[in-house]
Amino acid sequence: MNRRTILASAILLATYACATAPNVRSPLGAYLSPNAKTGPTVPLRVDPNARVILSGAAGLPAAQFLASQATRGAAIYSRTCDTCHGAGTLVGATFVQSWNNRRVYDLYAVVRSTMPLDNPGGLKDGEYLDVVAYLLQANKQQTDRPDSLKSDTLSMRGTRIAVSAP
Repeated sequence: MNRRTILASAILLATYACATAPNVRSPLGAYLSPNAKTGPTVPLRVDPNARVILSGAAGLPAAQFLASQATRGAAIYSRTCDTCHGAGTLVGATFVQSWNNRRVYDLYAVVRSTMPLDNPGGLKDGEYLDVVAYLLQANKQQTDRPDSLKSDTLSMRGTRIAVSAP
C-alpha cells in the first residue's frame, strides 16, 4: 500500500469513529465527559514579588496625527473592529484611564499584535496607524501641529497619548 491509501484509510476510519460515537462533537463544540482523563490538577502559584510596570510618558510630547488618518481609521474601525468593540467601547473614561500619558507605541503594539481577534496582524501597517489615529481623535487628543502618525517605532516611542474624556 502506498502512503495515500494509508492516509485515506485513516481518515475514513476516524470519520466513521466520530460518526458512531455518541459523545463526540466537532472541535469547537467538544465537551469532556465525566470520566475524561484530564491529567493531574496543577496548583496555581502566586508570586508576591511580581510587579507590573506601566510606562509613564508624561514628559513626552503629545502624538500628532492627520485628520485624514483618523477619518480612514474610523472607516476601518467600523468595518473590522466594531463587531467586537461596539460603538463607544474604546471611547471615554475607561480608555482615558487606561491609556492617557502612555506611549503611542504601547497602544499601537497591542492593537497590531492582537487585532482583529480572528486575524491578528492581518491589517496593513498603515491601517493600524489609521485606527490608532481614530482612537486618539475620538478620545479628544489635541494636535497643535497636525502631522502624520508614522510607523517609525522610534517616533511612536517618543510621543505620548494625551487624551481627555469626551
